[in-house]
Amino acid sequence: MLFYGDEEFAVIDPREKSDFVKGHLLAASNLPLGSLEQRIESAVPRAETLCVLCDAGGGEAENASTLLETAGYSNVAILNGGLDAWKSSGGTVFSGSSVPGKAFGEFVEHYCNTPAMTASELHHRMQRGEPVLLLDSRTAEEHGSYCIPGAILCPGAELIYRVLPIINADTEIVVHCGGRTRSIIGAQTLIDAGCQNVHALENGTMAWQFEQLELETGNRECLPEPDSKSLILVRAIADRLAERWHIDRLDSITAGEARNRYLVDVRSREEYEAGHVRGSVHVPGGHLLQNLDRYLVVHNSVVVLIDSDWVRSVTTAVWLRRMGWRRVYSFTIEPASEQLETGAGAGIEALEDRDLDPNDYTDQDELMRANRAYLDWEIALIDQLPGEPAAPYMNVIR
Repeated sequence: MLFYGDEEFAVIDPREKSDFVKGHLLAASNLPLGSLEQRIESAVPRAETLCVLCDAGGGEAENASTLLETAGYSNVAILNGGLDAWKSSGGTVFSGSSVPGKAFGEFVEHYCNTPAMTASELHHRMQRGEPVLLLDSRTAEEHGSYCIPGAILCPGAELIYRVLPIINADTEIVVHCGGRTRSIIGAQTLIDAGCQNVHALENGTMAWQFEQLELETGNRECLPEPDSKSLILVRAIADRLAERWHIDRLDSITAGEARNRYLVDVRSREEYEAGHVRGSVHVPGGHLLQNLDRYLVVHNSVVVLIDSDWVRSVTTAVWLRRMGWRRVYSFTIEPASEQLETGAGAGIEALEDRDLDPNDYTDQDELMRANRAYLDWEIALIDQLPGEPAAPYMNVIR
């Protein structure tokens, strides 16, 4: 979570993920000791960055400090007393993963009053044959693994880009994800772009399963890209959003930044592999927003969002600005550029989140208990956040 100062810093928890999810600092990113050496250069590009290490008394922070200093990191500190001292001083410890992004989704729903539709109501409408444009705002990998029957893939950053050209004023739109965050952010994205009759599917595919309804697997259907005429329309909307949220467009990407910089390509995997900026990583925009602590480890850093159309990068940049990120820029790839690389590029890790993938459970009751526990946890995040770190949400959304 971002603080009000402007100094760059990273809070790194070097414990195993299984320990991290039991309790960690809100601002922390989990970089386990076993993979820290391989990941640190991309996670914290500048070796002079303040890196604060925190553990629960198991010695991981001290070991990580030695490793970072050996790797040339010159501004490493260990949080005295670790998590116990933090709690004793009145600090809050958070369970779970991807807390900043998921907490933000709860704030958006609360402060924007994002409309929601229950799984039961959606099912009844589908049974009655009422036309509904049902969109899955997750990644292609997740969509193919499982989705609401009949859903069409449209990742979060693609919503303005692909949806606006094909709808009219009467189109009923329902956005779903696996749980809550990307449904809420996706629905609100379309609402902010001027769409009517938009709902987030309340509790996503988990709610669908609570109604004892079957999910669909192997669905590969996705919305088409806009044609040249439609692209003019959606670019005009992106222009207005960029002006409102102060998103600057870069003409070039040069080396020698005075801050840590992340180059994030928010297009599809296929587009990325066909040609991308050297040093950029592929992370779909909606996935990035939900997993900020995974991909944007250094707070107050520079984030350059890359696409080939201006629309998808702006869609993502707006939400980063609303979350308090000050230095967010858009860069548009020129198709004829000879500077692009092809292939898989600098991958970080698999995009797919499988923690509650129903395909991994043979016991349906066990899955339902896990789903309910997850939803209870996420909904409660809004009440757990302390005042100051939550302030950027409230200040910019109201």
